[in-house]
Amino acid sequence: MIVMDRENRYAPGWSHVLSTGNDMEELEAFRTRVGAPPQALHLGNRRWPHLDLKLEPRERALAAPEVRVFERTAEMIRFLRDLALSP
Repeated sequence: MIVMDRENRYAPGWSHVLSTGNDMEELEAFRTRVGAPPQALHLGNRRWPHLDLKLEPRERALAAPEVRVFERTAEMIRFLRDLALSP
């Protein structure tokens, strides 16, 4: 499942997009679908690879019906941690 924050508190106009399963193929397919450039994909520490989206790709992602959008980044991270802890 793809999840995202509506807007990054520290970077207005940007959103984080993550896969609940840390699925790189899912993120790459979504990146392509919303028209984000390759450099939008950040591997980070591999714990939470993510996309950083802005402008039109961000708007397309926010409008995608299958994406779960969180108002705050902290809410999204809490959801992901709870999901990882559930049996």
